[in-house]
Amino acid sequence: MEKDFYTISVYVDKDENMIGIPCGESDKYGIADIDKVILLKAPYSDEQIESFVEEVISHCYTLKHNDESPVSTIERYTKKKGFVNATADLTLLSVVKTKESYSLMPTFNDYERGPLAIDDDEHILMNPYMKGELAEVMRGFIEVYLKANIFYKEKEELEREKQAKQNKKD
Repeated sequence: MEKDFYTISVYVDKDENMIGIPCGESDKYGIADIDKVILLKAPYSDEQIESFVEEVISHCYTLKHNDESPVSTIERYTKKKGFVNATADLTLLSVVKTKESYSLMPTFNDYERGPLAIDDDEHILMNPYMKGELAEVMRGFIEVYLKANIFYKEKEELEREKQAKQNKKD
């Protein structure tokens, strides 16, 4: 049965590998990630990115979200406790597909709250999109947000070191 929308989470690690998690129905949340993980190892072509996104979308609604489990799919995958910890070294790109369009939304990783959506940088592509178009947006997000998250994390670590040194002096 055709759904009104499909949503997937694409996490990108520091090596630019992609971790795709599709959504499914949830009695507790309405829609949530399901226990299915699809990987795309870097390096990859534009065609591989677009095939990967479509493959992850094709798994949406194939399972129900496990409402009984307190552990998210990304926590199980990374083997890190807590969503913020599990996503700390990853950049999340959200993809929502409807009959008319694809919405691609980057996030910036806040090290206290986890991934935060950046509404101002949402990209809307027509469905169907032109070959290479979706991959271009995804690569652009990786270039900007993955690199920014790494820089932000290094800056945070330097600030903590500076604060620790200052505390020792006091």
